[in-house]
Amino acid sequence: MRCGCSLLRGDLSYVVQIKVFAGFDEWLLEPREGVDQQLEELMKQVEQSDPENLEKEVYEEITLILCKSCRDRFVHEIQHPWEGPFPIPVDPSRIIH
Repeated sequence: MRCGCSLLRGDLSYVVQIKVFAGFDEWLLEPREGVDQQLEELMKQVEQSDPENLEKEVYEEITLILCKSCRDRFVHEIQHPWEGPFPIPVDPSRIIH
């Protein structure tokens, strides 16, 4: 999905499944304006919002299909995000697709 490599049936591929969901640390702050007013404001925001966007703010799943090269780059970036951009393979002919 990233490099445009064609993966034929039977080719080596990797599936990455990502779940992003809202966390809750069980800590609620008391609103200054009162709970009732805060609930009214939240309900107005919900009514004016796109339901699909609201759902994505709470939960979203992403599935990626990667070749070996993209898989290696993806894993490296997740394990070492502070090291800058993905490394470029020196000899791309050694990559198995």
